[in-house]
Amino acid sequence: MTSNDHTRSTPTPLRIGLFAHLAEHRGSVEQTYLDYLDLFEYSERVGVESAWVRQFHLARPAAGRLGGLPSPFVFLGALAARTTNLRLGTAAITLPLEQELRVAEDAAVLDAVSGGRVELGLANGGQPQIAEAFGIPRIDDRERSRRSYLASVDRLAAALRGEAVTEEGEVLAPARPALADRIWHATLTEQSAFETGRRGEGVLVGTTQVVPGEVSAAAYHRGLRDGVAPRVGLSTWIFPARDRDQALRVAEPGLLTKWEWAKDFLPRADSTAEIAQRLNLHYGSAADIAESIADHPAFPYTTQVQLQLDGLYRDVDEQKAALALFTGDVAPELAHARRTAVAA
Repeated sequence: MTSNDHTRSTPTPLRIGLFAHLAEHRGSVEQTYLDYLDLFEYSERVGVESAWVRQFHLARPAAGRLGGLPSPFVFLGALAARTTNLRLGTAAITLPLEQELRVAEDAAVLDAVSGGRVELGLANGGQPQIAEAFGIPRIDDRERSRRSYLASVDRLAAALRGEAVTEEGEVLAPARPALADRIWHATLTEQSAFETGRRGEGVLVGTTQVVPGEVSAAAYHRGLRDGVAPRVGLSTWIFPARDRDQALRVAEPGLLTKWEWAKDFLPRADSTAEIAQRLNLHYGSAADIAESIADHPAFPYTTQVQLQLDGLYRDVDEQKAALALFTGDVAPELAHARRTAVAA
């Protein structure tokens, strides 16, 4: 084992989070927000440790896209008032579309009023037309964009630590130094995952990666310096049913809808089962789901399973039932698999 091989040697316990896009509305956008506040509040009661929401700017009604959550800190502030211990994560704030000092201020205030519960997930990128709508210059060169993003992250972290942000010595109020150590990055490439590890920050691995999740997770672990605890969040889409055949039949419409969006940048799939595999959906009985997640190549690297329950369920009650099944029957099996992987 090399000095940077953290894959199976770390004793880091497995955490359970709940992640939501808030971009698929069966009613109004307003009701979607309220439904997910309810679901996240319920998740704390059944043992989920963190809530994660994605930032999604603007809407395109002509294409059937009604918008998601543009202001995660506002939403998470409401959630903070309804919960006690649930950690509050952004997955992620698209930093090039923001002013980093304002992000630092919003995150710091939320962290202060929530008792230090914020997990600050950030991402590079942003669609060109959205950047234009916000009056933000576009950077076409990928390497220059990456350098600009990391410089922005560094300024944000320095502000959180209380370093001066003006020549007159003015500082962030309130400063939250500990929050600077709770920064995560949503990465899409092996190189950016490696760099995140070198920086000692957390990595968020999505369900529709340009490169396989295990590639990003392994690169992150290679980048970690000795003594730095890994933080790898693996987005994990689940759909429980009596058995795998029934789960696929019921989930198929939602799977096909998501596949239309993802098929251009994921490997070809010729069946519903292959689509489910490409989209990292784990389905069937509790035992089926536990086995499927534990067998995922990224699982040995994972410190936090971030459940996704959007897109396949008819209502919040179905999502609550799936969540209770996961925390009661699946999570203990995964914790056992995690301990086995660490001991191997």
